[in-house]
Amino acid sequence: MSVIIQITNTTINYVAIGLMIFIILFSVGMVVFFLLSRKRITLADLDVRDIKIKAQEDVLAATLLTQDRERTRIARELHDEISAKLNVISLNASLLNDKTLEHQDRELLLARIQTATRKTLENTRRLAHDLLPPVLEKFGLCQAITEFVDSIHNGQLLITYTCDWDEETLTTEDQLHTYRIVQELFNNSIKYSEATQIELSLITAVNRRMTYRDNGIGFQETGSVGLGTSNINSRVFILGGIMTLETSINNGVFYIFDFQTNAPMTYD
Repeated sequence: MSVIIQITNTTINYVAIGLMIFIILFSVGMVVFFLLSRKRITLADLDVRDIKIKAQEDVLAATLLTQDRERTRIARELHDEISAKLNVISLNASLLNDKTLEHQDRELLLARIQTATRKTLENTRRLAHDLLPPVLEKFGLCQAITEFVDSIHNGQLLITYTCDWDEETLTTEDQLHTYRIVQELFNNSIKYSEATQIELSLITAVNRRMTYRDNGIGFQETGSVGLGTSNINSRVFILGGIMTLETSINNGVFYIFDFQTNAPMTYD
């Protein structure tokens, strides 16, 4: 009887030891599994973060490129147009000091000065308008876009435009970025798409939304984008918005821009 009890106790001890070993191995396995899973999640998070950082770097690089091109254009405008005409004015004004000039020659110099002065003023106004349209500063985004649309409206291009954004919640800088996006969209349609109809709408529902559609030739979406699209992406990023594009060959383009109304439209 004692032998049977002893065997039973030994079996129980073996079972207990085996169970303990199983529990230990299971626990170690769970720890290893957790660590490996955590590592995979961490690596995945790092990959996502790297992709976001790369996208932001690309957008910032495009923004800097756009700014450099804009500075170059302004510098060329100042040098080739305004500075050159000011030199003409200065030269002709100096010639007026010649006491021996005939009345006819003096009138000719004055006419040259007046012409150069008028053209300089026109170029200065155009340059100032490009930097910050006066209508935008005085009357806001919707009115500025209205003026822009009216300036390019013709019998060959039908434009439908609506705007009901609450502009008081937007800074002048935000409005200017949005205005530049609209300019770029129209520029692309007019230059490349062969569109005859364009629809632009700025509405406020849950968020501010802007939609743009043309009936042009469209294009095949690829990984690479042109400078115009890069400019748009840069400004959308600055505004803290999201852009969605639907396009294909011979089916025009359809852009959707969503901007949160309860968040500042600035860099993160």
